[in-house]
Amino acid sequence: MSRLKQDRLPDPLLVDLLNTDIEDTAELRPVVLQSPRAWRRGVLHGFLLRNWVDHTLLWSERVLTLVLIGFFAWWLFASGGAAWLNQQAGLTASGSSATVPLVPLPYERVGTHADMYLVADYLDPRSIQFLPAAVSSPPAVATPVPPITRRSGDYFNPQAIGPPVAVVQPQPQRLRIPSIGVDTPVQEVFVVDGAWQVAEFAAGYHYSSALPGTNGNTVMAGHAGLHGAVFARLGAINLTDLISVEAGGWVYTYHVREIKSVWPTQVEVMAPTDTPVLTLITCTAWDTQRLVVVADQVDARPIP
Repeated sequence: MSRLKQDRLPDPLLVDLLNTDIEDTAELRPVVLQSPRAWRRGVLHGFLLRNWVDHTLLWSERVLTLVLIGFFAWWLFASGGAAWLNQQAGLTASGSSATVPLVPLPYERVGTHADMYLVADYLDPRSIQFLPAAVSSPPAVATPVPPITRRSGDYFNPQAIGPPVAVVQPQPQRLRIPSIGVDTPVQEVFVVDGAWQVAEFAAGYHYSSALPGTNGNTVMAGHAGLHGAVFARLGAINLTDLISVEAGGWVYTYHVREIKSVWPTQVEVMAPTDTPVLTLITCTAWDTQRLVVVADQVDARPIP
């Protein structure tokens, strides 16, 4: 009992401190004065703290994630979505005139042009007048060239010569697709190291493919990205759009029949055909596929 009472007795030092009067003029100073940031730094001493580099990396990760998601969505759309939408739009446009019966017309020989046929595959009867009944090509007449007269000693004097004879090239010279704003020259390309060349700033006409106006497949390819990107908007073409090709003094008009995406190994799209066909090829889906546009010839007229 006496021990318990002794434990409850106040500490003499504590009693002295409590009973000591503090002078009013005494200056009180804190033992430690720290900001929350400094206190946090001291408590977390030994641990890595985030700084501006960490915040920059965090926001960079977020932005990069959004870019990758957007790129993946665009890739899915470009790989087939755009072609599918354009094809559906073309089918809707062609379906609006479904009330008029479509009449399959045979291939008609055109005038005296030896190698040119007029194709009219399932055309609307109201637009038959768009095709001329017969188109004749004037026979080629050689322009006589007067002989060059030269006298001895007059080597440095100008001599009279005849006008140059224009040489008509049978290969395609120009390609136009008004619906998507394509108007580009055409260059002939060849196979180099087992692969077809692709013309720069022009559409490339595949050597040995059919010439315009003849039965067969006229194949042209072009870039969709760099090097002129002449076929950058080829994916926006629609069924029933018209394509014109200038070759050999003639303008050949084609009617878009098919739009599709194929793998690079599906080379059958360049195979010969029994009728005059134009095939346009370009890269799509980040160069993993090929966008192919197939068109049938519907008109041919001499360039005025």
